[in-house]
Amino acid sequence: MLATLRAALGEEESLDSEAWLTGVQKENLIEEAAELLRIAGREGPGVALAAELSRRLAPLAREARARRTALWQLDGNRTACRITYTKDEAALGLDDSDVLGLFLQSLRLEGLPLALDLGHRPRPLLVSGLPLPAEALSEGETLDVVFKREPPGTMADLLAALNQRLPPGLCAKRWEPLPSHASPVAELALQASWCWEVPRDLLGQVEAAVAAFQAAETWLWDRAGTRVEAPLDLRRILGGWAWAGRSLRFSQRLGEHVALNPLKALGAVVVLEPAALAGLRRTGVDLKPDPRLARGDRYAPKLKNMYEDAVLLAGGANITLVDEEEDEPLRLG
Repeated sequence: MLATLRAALGEEESLDSEAWLTGVQKENLIEEAAELLRIAGREGPGVALAAELSRRLAPLAREARARRTALWQLDGNRTACRITYTKDEAALGLDDSDVLGLFLQSLRLEGLPLALDLGHRPRPLLVSGLPLPAEALSEGETLDVVFKREPPGTMADLLAALNQRLPPGLCAKRWEPLPSHASPVAELALQASWCWEVPRDLLGQVEAAVAAFQAAETWLWDRAGTRVEAPLDLRRILGGWAWAGRSLRFSQRLGEHVALNPLKALGAVVVLEPAALAGLRRTGVDLKPDPRLARGDRYAPKLKNMYEDAVLLAGGANITLVDEEEDEPLRLG
């Protein structure tokens, strides 16, 4: 339905509005279609069509969102997974938003219905694990995805189908079922490991800079152009330096510095612009145990109690509520 709408908005295909509206409601894609129309309605050849469909879809979208919000805690069909993928040279120029968009498109093309968040403008529940800038590579990034219902097929089948959709340079390696209350990777990350194959013409400069960095007790980095006024001591963040031929390996402490751009941090140490460090590769991330998984009873929806309460109220049972201030009972039923 969404692909049909995109084609119609681009005037690539005609659209039977009545049949399309019926199909969108049947497939439970009302909110997704409304958001697509909101974005597409700003410009392009399909502005008139977008305006008409938006007007007709708006009340349906409001009802769908209200119904979904009210039943959120009772929805036992939602499932989550964590996708681990690699990013290689063919995808070097892609940043986080590019990668998210490509995975979102690939999942939708496979017909996998993503759940939406509860924001004012609902967005698909697809969240990247750790920031990975353009020009950086990785041997194992993660995406957390929430689906409206359990995807059909085995994990191997889902990975194979997804990789057929993804462009060169991105490859999904693992599909791991995930409890809906699991902590995001960014909250669990302790340390990242990095590797950079130093160009031959820069090898001497980089070796001398790393040696000077290791010999210093502190290495204050004044991040010009940022809102942070105090310089950052990179000796507290970067460590584990080691050489294997021209491969420079080091670690980056995360936690409060999870969003620190490794290209800029390494560039400050070796006195190079981030563009000269293209190909820096994240080789691993150390995670602490997820405290939420150890106490799943605190985060899982209390469906049984909520169902029992609903049955009692619907059945007209006599329930007496006492206002402690007035000390007067209020009787329901």
